[in-house]
Amino acid sequence: MNEKFHCLDLRERANLILKHGQYLITTNFFGAAVKLYHCKSRYVEIYHHPVTRKIMRVTVASNEDLNKHLKEIRIWQ
Repeated sequence: MNEKFHCLDLRERANLILKHGQYLITTNFFGAAVKLYHCKSRYVEIYHHPVTRKIMRVTVASNEDLNKHLKEIRIWQ
């Protein structure tokens, strides 16, 4: 992801990730569904509004963001 990605509007960023990204996991953040994707060597979060389910934020995930997703992963043996 580069500066061009950040210049896109919300819908364009979401469409790019949905088309080219690989879905990994959905977590909950204060009621919002946060879907984590891997795309072009980056991790990207798409936040969905808890009531309308519309996309409200698309952002490249930081290490701190990734840690909140890791806490939700359960490994069964």
